[in-house]
Amino acid sequence: MNKIEKIVFQNDQWHTGKFKTFGFKRDIFEKVWRDLNTKLIALITGPRRVGKSVLLKQIANELIVSKKVSPKQILFYEFAQKDNGDTIWNVFNYFIKEIADPRLPIFIFFDEIQYVNGYESMIKMIYDNKDSCKIFITGSLSLSYKKRMSESLTGRFFSYKLFPLNFLEFIKLNKPSSLDIYYKAIKEEDRFRREYQLSILNADFREFLVSGRYPEVFGLSSEQNKTYLLNIINQSLNEDAYAYFRIEKPSIMNSLFEYIRQNNGGLLSINKLSSLTGSSNKTISTYLDILELMGITYIVYNSTNPLIKNQSSKKAYINSSFAFDNTKLDMSTAFGFAVESYILERLLEKGESVTFWRKREKEIDFLIPKKKIGYEVKFRIDVPTLKYTIKDFDIELISLNGKTPACLF
Repeated sequence: MNKIEKIVFQNDQWHTGKFKTFGFKRDIFEKVWRDLNTKLIALITGPRRVGKSVLLKQIANELIVSKKVSPKQILFYEFAQKDNGDTIWNVFNYFIKEIADPRLPIFIFFDEIQYVNGYESMIKMIYDNKDSCKIFITGSLSLSYKKRMSESLTGRFFSYKLFPLNFLEFIKLNKPSSLDIYYKAIKEEDRFRREYQLSILNADFREFLVSGRYPEVFGLSSEQNKTYLLNIINQSLNEDAYAYFRIEKPSIMNSLFEYIRQNNGGLLSINKLSSLTGSSNKTISTYLDILELMGITYIVYNSTNPLIKNQSSKKAYINSSFAFDNTKLDMSTAFGFAVESYILERLLEKGESVTFWRKREKEIDFLIPKKKIGYEVKFRIDVPTLKYTIKDFDIELISLNGKTPACLF
């Protein structure tokens, strides 16, 4: 298949009028859609298989249906390894010269653009020199988004981060019969009715956590589900990491991932990990950054001031989708780990700057310093009272069925 055939194949809407895609929309759809009237580039990032490509096609279809945009004013292209800056220009140039009407606005959807080394300069050129052009780009996180992206495209983009499904999305997609119960439980004041509603929701919530939270897993058997999640882990660690970064000691990075999975939410000591692996502190720090940038782990710092990070201790969390796969933990511990990671992901999904608080043996799991709110996660029925408080902070206890249930967070 030559380049033009590939472009045409990926843009079936030029002939059929719309992209073939799913009807179910992620919550982030509305956030991206609200910013449609700006020229700023929409940068959508997230780990593998969370639905970035589907999101692009859904936005394109909505343009066609509700904004009456001609399908031929829309370009979609998914990049692959070995593509380069010339590929971006050749695809764009063909679209402008052969397909689109240059007198009308155009919409560019570039998927998996992180494969193109130095893509930032080409996107900047298109953005700066083409009027009436809205650009959407997606990609798994990489260092370029922290460095070259910020430097080359400063002031030219909005950033959106897509996580695996949240619980409400899971219900809408896979458990629609529980949707009414979900909304009732949020407002329910009667203790016994609320406990009944939460008993149903928590059964769904456990299934949701074990499932892995990926849109494609529903309908798969338990064994197929495990294989699917294992493939994502392997592809992230052993393919994506090599495509985006220079990995000199792959066994070390794999070991770090497994260490975090077995010690979810535990304090990290770079010196200790360096000693255990026989690697330098710089190597350990670099690989921890890579794991976080790929969206499979998260780092949280000990501080009530989000500006103070490097001087404080830090904890590492696994992506909640991977808490149950091939784990040596018992199910109770695995559920506890998954819930704690899930709460962190929900806070990050809302755009919060998250830290934690620890002083001697006292600890609060998550803080939102800007809002002076903290969250302690205890996923069990016999909900304890809060042991610790922090001056000027309101602390909420997140539990199985207490005032703030994890499933409704």
